[in-house]
Amino acid sequence: MKRILYGWALFGAAVLGILFGGLVFPIMLGTACYIGGTEFINMSRAKGFKPSPRIIKGMIVAFFAMAALPEIPGIDLPPNYSLEHYPLLLTVGICLSFFRLLFRHETPPATIADIATTILGFIYVGFLPSHLVLLRNLTAPGMVHNANPLQQPGLAYVWVCLFIVWATDVFAYYFGKKFGKHLLYPQISPKKTIEGAVAGLLSSIFWATVVVYAADHYLFANSEPFRLKLWQAPLMGLLVSIAAQLGDLCESLLKRDAGMKDSSDVIPGHGGFLDRGDSLLFGSPVSYYWIWIVVLGHF
Repeated sequence: MKRILYGWALFGAAVLGILFGGLVFPIMLGTACYIGGTEFINMSRAKGFKPSPRIIKGMIVAFFAMAALPEIPGIDLPPNYSLEHYPLLLTVGICLSFFRLLFRHETPPATIADIATTILGFIYVGFLPSHLVLLRNLTAPGMVHNANPLQQPGLAYVWVCLFIVWATDVFAYYFGKKFGKHLLYPQISPKKTIEGAVAGLLSSIFWATVVVYAADHYLFANSEPFRLKLWQAPLMGLLVSIAAQLGDLCESLLKRDAGMKDSSDVIPGHGGFLDRGDSLLFGSPVSYYWIWIVVLGHF
């Protein structure tokens, strides 16, 4: 019962944050990722590494602040401002990681692993998931920004991403549990099956097609966020589902290497925020660049 209650509470909070958009969504998602950064630091420490908590957490905040900048009232910035400045922010974070650990007064001094886990931490839990904020704020070229958060095309883009990831997780779990016979990667995740993975892929293709069709023809018919290119939906579903399943396996790899069952116990019955959001860590940027390049034609 506790697992169900907390699961629905998280789901409701996520839906409300997505619907509100603006500054509400990056603050909520950024807070979750900030906690996820602590979980990553603890996993690294369990392996004997000593990353810089200040750099990891500070850069997570910086990425979400950068993603939210165009939505701050009174600041007139172009819609793609955040994406254009991500390389600069990433460069600053990498340099800071080296310099901070170089002059950290500890004996013995910082190691390659300390620097590497610091950089990995803010990329994995900051840079990657912040693309979901970029996706929520994405507006097609030539389209006037709609002040109504429920009619912004970015809402449709986030929904298709989430439906793909959720469908992948749910169908892979239940179908694999009932019909799975062949293990997918037992060295990393002993319960995941090939049958479940295939079911997740097929369900994601179906739901991607449904959401894209509904968005263009009913929910956002005035803006047609996917440009009536329904043939692209199954391909997006396939690609994002693969990214989501690989994200799940990658987090399992980190936990297994650290000797941990869950990334934390901060969510009763569910583990940590990394456990709940591992599929989105890779699914978010893949969805963003698919929409940006394939659907909207940027390159």
